[in-house]
Amino acid sequence: MRALTAAASSLRSLLFLHISSPPGPSLAMNRPESSSSTSGYRSQAAPFASPPGGGGGSRRPCGRGGGGGGGGGGNDRIDALGRLLTRVLRHMASELRLDMRSDGYVRVRDLLTLNLQTFAKVPLKSHTVDEIREAVRRDNKQRFGLLEEDGELLIRANQGHTVRTVTSESLLTPILSADEVSVCVHGTYRKNLDSILKSGLKRMERLHVHFSSGLPSDGEVISGMRRSANILIYLDVSKALQDGMKLYISENKVILTEGFDGVVPVKYFEKIETWPGRAPIPFQR
Repeated sequence: MRALTAAASSLRSLLFLHISSPPGPSLAMNRPESSSSTSGYRSQAAPFASPPGGGGGSRRPCGRGGGGGGGGGGNDRIDALGRLLTRVLRHMASELRLDMRSDGYVRVRDLLTLNLQTFAKVPLKSHTVDEIREAVRRDNKQRFGLLEEDGELLIRANQGHTVRTVTSESLLTPILSADEVSVCVHGTYRKNLDSILKSGLKRMERLHVHFSSGLPSDGEVISGMRRSANILIYLDVSKALQDGMKLYISENKVILTEGFDGVVPVKYFEKIETWPGRAPIPFQR
């Protein structure tokens, strides 16, 4: 009987402790407040905001390196602006409802109304026209073009687009003869080579397959190939043109093609080499 009485007393104590204890943290998370419908493109800002601690995070916009640090001053501010311009002008015009022409140009004043934030945590609206000019001037791969028309400043990405508003004929200069091109080479990685030899070079999400007009060591190559590429695929320009493949060159000397239905078949490869060793890699056309 004493044992039963003691057990009941312990149970009452535990019950009392449970009822009087403060509740633990809730597992439900509050959703962030949604932005006002008048805030324009707030939902698109997230990919460009620096994570806590600055440094630009691990996410790299297409084709851009470097980092916009925290604080938004000096070189970081301009570099981060350039990174954002690259992404917007190449890939986001449609979703941001930018009025983009078929040659890729948009009004700078339209850009400066977008509710986006750079990796340096600076709102795009806080930047000036002069800072956009400076971002264009500093870009060592000459990714941008500026144009003044009827007193209006326009800007575009010279190549690398995924937006379908842009047309090759409006954006680029056609290559009509193999004599216009001394070198046409695509840089890639050994891990991709087996797939390329099976299916050809694909443009993927972009409008074009990209080729450089020189080798990485020439000093003249400013765009069209990543510095870390370890495989070089040379295009037989003469054969490609002869068979009706359309080739173009951008203002920053990148050679571009839509191929045939978005693919450059293996039979148009002239040769394949390792880089920087330049050892030939045998393949079958």
